[in-house]
Amino acid sequence: MSSKCLLIIPPNITFDAFVNPSANSKYWTHRNGRKYGVLITDVPLGVLTISAWLKSKCDTDVKVIDFNTEVHKTWDDPDADSFHDWFDRVLTSVRDSGFDPDVIGFSSLFITGYENLLSLAEASKRIFPRAFRICGGNLPTTMYREVFSDAADAFDALCFGEGELPISELMAAKDKKSYCDSSMQWITKKNLVLGGVYQHNFISNLDEIPDLDYDCIDLKDYHLNPTIKAYTSIGDRTNYITYMGSRGCPFHCTFCAAHTVHGRKMRAFTIERIERELTDLCNKYLPNTLVIEDDMFLWDKDWAASVLKIAQKLNLVCFFPNALALYALDRPMLEELYKTGVRQLTLAVESGSARVLKEVMKKPLKLSITNRVVQDCRELGIYTDCNIIIGMPGETLSDIDDTREYLRTLDANWYRINVATPLAGSEMYIKAVKNGEIKGDIRMAGYKKCVVETKDFTPAQIESIAYDINLEMNFLRNSDMKYGRYERALETFNNVLQLRNDHALAMYKLIECRSHLGMDENKEMLSKKLDEMLEESAFWKKYFIDHDLRMPAY
Repeated sequence: MSSKCLLIIPPNITFDAFVNPSANSKYWTHRNGRKYGVLITDVPLGVLTISAWLKSKCDTDVKVIDFNTEVHKTWDDPDADSFHDWFDRVLTSVRDSGFDPDVIGFSSLFITGYENLLSLAEASKRIFPRAFRICGGNLPTTMYREVFSDAADAFDALCFGEGELPISELMAAKDKKSYCDSSMQWITKKNLVLGGVYQHNFISNLDEIPDLDYDCIDLKDYHLNPTIKAYTSIGDRTNYITYMGSRGCPFHCTFCAAHTVHGRKMRAFTIERIERELTDLCNKYLPNTLVIEDDMFLWDKDWAASVLKIAQKLNLVCFFPNALALYALDRPMLEELYKTGVRQLTLAVESGSARVLKEVMKKPLKLSITNRVVQDCRELGIYTDCNIIIGMPGETLSDIDDTREYLRTLDANWYRINVATPLAGSEMYIKAVKNGEIKGDIRMAGYKKCVVETKDFTPAQIESIAYDINLEMNFLRNSDMKYGRYERALETFNNVLQLRNDHALAMYKLIECRSHLGMDENKEMLSKKLDEMLEESAFWKKYFIDHDLRMPAY
């Protein structure tokens, strides 16, 4: 190999959220006995793509470090006040192994990893002083001004948009700094000061991209805390491969920033390419589940149906962590999904207020379509998991009440009540910054942590309302219990307790399910555990009193 590249994925969580997980977030227990916030371990398809491109097109030796999986291998410092020393130890071990990169590439998607990104860049500069440091992904594409303002010398260049074609030119350049300074695809400190104008360089034919480089990671590392693990309707949540067959999104939802990297024009692999690559992956890894990560899988229903046919041919159950477009989920498409083993769907409901959908989110979805899809799924036996967003700038508390009232009529299986997060590059982010509606540290923003304040609400109000709706819809009004599906409800509450073993309401409903199912074993132990949870938590004690919740009787 003529050159070496180290690809780094920063932790997708702030250090504070890692060491002090909030009451409404998931945590895991380390072998040192401490509880830490969960780092999602989804397969980094962007990095696998860039690695394949570098090896195939640029004659480059590639090494990948994903700190979201590395934490389970090498983190063990209960007294640390930052990730800094850990970053140094991991990068130093790479250097000591003899891997001396010419280029270090960082992949950064989420603002919650912003501080970690800058810290890792600084550490890599010290440990690998001769390496050329670059960064790609949603965050550098949309927040390049903030990056160079906060850490002027952390990076030599930031990639604007998709990275395949720009990185080919970079790796071929003899003087990488001069090339980037003069390129419209690379943002540097110099061309930014000079008023640089940047533009995307998209690949029009995605089939030109080499097959995903799964060899650059250990797939078993990603079975620890993937998104799929949170869904009880998926049987085996460890034997899967992840794939993305299209890029782009033509819609203009104000809360979304997917278009900033891949654009609005849809592009996709050919069906022939998809079948060949998936067949090869199946022969190598013997998976039983295909996780499809496309932002807009149903952009072309014929193309989508063909992909599902391939999955059926390969005996793969499909799972979609990204919400599917409701307007495209007609009965024939749902039936095709069911044939592919789909027993759970995430639905992009977003709001129960027609006004918010149309005027605030710019998502002209009719609520009647949502009702129809949920009903069809119930009849087919498909578990429905609804994404809900509250706290949008322009939304009122009355609108949120409308959403709550609407959800009470929907009878979906589960609801993910998220607080509106101003993603860099989204219309919501741009307007919120312009109007001074960002309160607190934007880097702390997350789907449970609100950083938006308007004349209609405070961040604390939104967080409280979101959690209250979650408890009402998923526990007090749980639709599986309403329709007597106690075994499914029991599995759901068990899953919640695995993620938060102090969730008193989940324990209460679990005991209630077991009572309906006539499961008498361990009833005293479970009742005692619930009593302990209530004694240890002022929140739960008050919640049970306020809602007149009494110990379920066997």
